[in-house]
Amino acid sequence: MAQHLGSSAPPSIPGRLLTHDDNVDALKAAVAELLQRENLRFPGAQPVSFARKHIAELQTREYFMCEKTDGIRCLMYLTFWDNNGVFEPVTILIDRKNNYYNVTPALRFPYHADYRNPEPFLYGTILDGELVNDARPDGGRQLIFYIFDCLAVDSENMCAKTLDKRLGYMNQKMIDPWKNYMRWSKTEPPTEPFVVKEKKFQSAYHISVMFNDVLPNLKHGNDGLIFTCKGTRYVHGTDNAILKWKPPHENTIDFRLRLGEFPLYDPEDGEDDMVPDYEAMPEKFQLLVNHSKNDYRPFQHDLEVTPEEWTMFKSLNQRLDGRIIECYRSEDGHWRFKKDDDGTPRWRDDKTDANHISTVQSVLDSIEDPVTEQDLRNNEATIRDAVQRMRQEDARVQQEQVEHAAKKRKFSEANGA
Repeated sequence: MAQHLGSSAPPSIPGRLLTHDDNVDALKAAVAELLQRENLRFPGAQPVSFARKHIAELQTREYFMCEKTDGIRCLMYLTFWDNNGVFEPVTILIDRKNNYYNVTPALRFPYHADYRNPEPFLYGTILDGELVNDARPDGGRQLIFYIFDCLAVDSENMCAKTLDKRLGYMNQKMIDPWKNYMRWSKTEPPTEPFVVKEKKFQSAYHISVMFNDVLPNLKHGNDGLIFTCKGTRYVHGTDNAILKWKPPHENTIDFRLRLGEFPLYDPEDGEDDMVPDYEAMPEKFQLLVNHSKNDYRPFQHDLEVTPEEWTMFKSLNQRLDGRIIECYRSEDGHWRFKKDDDGTPRWRDDKTDANHISTVQSVLDSIEDPVTEQDLRNNEATIRDAVQRMRQEDARVQQEQVEHAAKKRKFSEANGA
């Protein structure tokens, strides 16, 4: 596994958080209408944890594979507004809490029908991606939005189409015209507010290429792989056809943290009552699991925190109780918080709720019976052979359909004659 570069998530989502005063509900309604949905909830797909059974799944349907970037998951919505009769582009980032951020300056993608014309621009487009900080050669960071899926493009809902077609339409109507414009105009793409790039996909059997060549050369943090079924539609919510593989040490759970009681002490102020000592460590750091809305129950283990880490917690001068914290099980069996680059906890403030009990159980299953990097490598040839057989069968069926259509056409022409 490539060396983990630490978190590459930016400290915050760029742009201004929109509120009811900004008529954000109208934007949410526009997104729902574009995607033909009846609710205003976050429309993004969510993967399931990779289990041992999924090795066989990779041999029954063809999957695309990409690295799992360690950043902030966002949807990017390209729309427009009418500024006194002049239409101008608007770029919105949508996080998993369904917060909408207006990003300025807005990104302007040329319209595919006439990419040399500077006036028309692409809108009615929703892209799924990851916002990350890529390392630069000079030691700095570059904010990147990596696209890995397309929900809508040019005001057309793509969700009912298969992944290969969604990506194909995205490239045809957005990426290629943009690149053609850059070549034609001999200009560099803008770097503000962030750079847009496509996520690079591999066939699911290019496992050695991924581990040997791709992951070691990444410019950002990585904590696993994502396998997405090539032939299924985009699902709003949990999608069993998107598989999230993590190496054992990266299998994490997002809990809600609840601080236990603090020890009491006598302040010697003449009063008889003892008072909590909020400088001392609480009796426990309880981890809570989401069982349903507003139903949080204690996990079977508490969070392990050292005195030095408690000192660091206090130095943050931030609210601790009730926040969502990302945790992993250490080799000695204790549950520890995942650390960001600066050693502070990975708070998941981008999420409204902690992981549901079903997700927790799935991750625990992966921890108890992990699919390792070596397991994936050992099955590479088997997956490749299965995929090649599927492709051959698809080609045979398509050829039969072509021949059947040709025969039907000849029969119709003969009858007409």
